[in-house]
Amino acid sequence: MTAFTFNIAGIKWPGATARIYIGMPGSSPSGTSWRDGLARAANEWTDKTPFNFVVDQTYRNPCQGYTASGPNDDFNNGDGDGRNGADFSSTVCGNAYGDNTLAVTLIYTESNLLGGFDITEADIVFNANTRFDIYDGPLVDQSRGIDFGRVALHEMGHVIGMSHEQGSASIMRATIGNLFTLQPDDIEGATTLYTGYTNCPVTSIDFGRVSGALSGGDCSVKQLVGGGSDDSLVDTYEFTLAQSTSVSIGMSSSSLDSVLVLMDASSRVLDVDDDSGAGCDARISKTLAAGTYAVLANTFAEGSECGDTVGPYQITMSYQSSVLLERGRNTSLQGSVSNARFAGAVKAKNKSTYSNIVKPSEFFDVEGRITVDAQHQGQLGFIVVAGILDSGEILLRNSAGQFIPYDGQGGFTKASTKVLTALESVSILGNTRASDLGLNDIEVNFLIGYGVNSKPSELYFHSAPINLVVTP
Repeated sequence: MTAFTFNIAGIKWPGATARIYIGMPGSSPSGTSWRDGLARAANEWTDKTPFNFVVDQTYRNPCQGYTASGPNDDFNNGDGDGRNGADFSSTVCGNAYGDNTLAVTLIYTESNLLGGFDITEADIVFNANTRFDIYDGPLVDQSRGIDFGRVALHEMGHVIGMSHEQGSASIMRATIGNLFTLQPDDIEGATTLYTGYTNCPVTSIDFGRVSGALSGGDCSVKQLVGGGSDDSLVDTYEFTLAQSTSVSIGMSSSSLDSVLVLMDASSRVLDVDDDSGAGCDARISKTLAAGTYAVLANTFAEGSECGDTVGPYQITMSYQSSVLLERGRNTSLQGSVSNARFAGAVKAKNKSTYSNIVKPSEFFDVEGRITVDAQHQGQLGFIVVAGILDSGEILLRNSAGQFIPYDGQGGFTKASTKVLTALESVSILGNTRASDLGLNDIEVNFLIGYGVNSKPSELYFHSAPINLVVTP
């Protein structure tokens, strides 16, 4: 079996999904329709790999929009019609079939923001000069013809970007055989191709600053996307937004030419930046819907006038929002379950929106809000406010509004005691200016929580901190 393959270049469908039009007419000698054979093949890739075929019963001519330019020329010719069709044909849309060719997959691509290519259309042309039937089991009864189902399964692999496997038990082997279902090598290959950024180690990140370094042994873009030739190093971070938020991500380094890549949860590239920050620094600013995203700290494979291919960097994530930010899932010290929700943000007095970045000379407030679990409303309880310095020191706010060091001996310093209402507003810091405290560059992460007097050792709080960065 000979068919098109280009996986070595790392091409694939954005979002790991494609609509395949299977409505080719007719049935096999055994009575199974060709469209059912196509559907079975598409559904097997969907069921066993991260890729998702949307099966459409409509017919689409696979040669529509194709421009032939030579024998077996099966890559990126013409404009296509934007539909992934399939049918029998005595030629490859005007070209002669190669020797022993059972089917050809025609691929259309466009360049993406990472410098590679995305598949935009893939059509399957089955050789009408071949006798086909549909059956399972060993390929021994040649009097029945070639099994259409295993050929379709192979070609569907090419549609999603898979190449031929060499020397392994695989439906993607270049020659047809007794296999008629996907094998572990097929599934592993598709999983690598479409796992996306989780092909590399992933570190959680949130608003604030994080330091890292690109060094030998790190993951490469080639490993991350499952192919291609980009060997530049990359560190991968992941964050989750509970609501639509305007986010700014900056990457700075004294030794690297910083490159930032922003992806969605399906590894679709949303933005790439090299030098929108100061000098050789990178910056991406974007309003993002609620969901999970990846940030890639990257550089150039061969360095540039801005720096080397290895070295330390710092990423700073900030936000602008008209409302308090939801701060992650709720948790508790002793594992009790609750439906409490927590929100918080920082607002400089001279700004109309919330943001976690303030200047030393700006007066600012840090505000919090607790939606108390219904089972705790009306009970006598307490509010706790904690600040975690970038040094790791923990401070707890007392009832006089002062932050005092936590001694680690247990017990809570309570910011207030009260009968808990459904919605508790918490003033974490009010009308504060860092320069008055002798602070010029500091990061603090705040947590707010509550407890009830009937369970004095339990505290309900949030997993994502309320971040404050004071920077010149």
